[in-house]
Amino acid sequence: MGLDYSQKRLISKALHNKKHDARSERLRKYAFLTGVMGMLVSLVHLIVVVLK
Repeated sequence: MGLDYSQKRLISKALHNKKHDARSERLRKYAFLTGVMGMLVSLVHLIVVVLK
């Protein structure tokens, strides 16, 4: 699964921040959740196309 530009930016911003503060943890979680949601949307789209 590839990451889009905004997800790469969020992850790199969180990784470059060496201290593990609440903001960097939130950014990591947000990037992960957007990736999962994108994958689910693609999966639903694939199922709809196959069922047609």
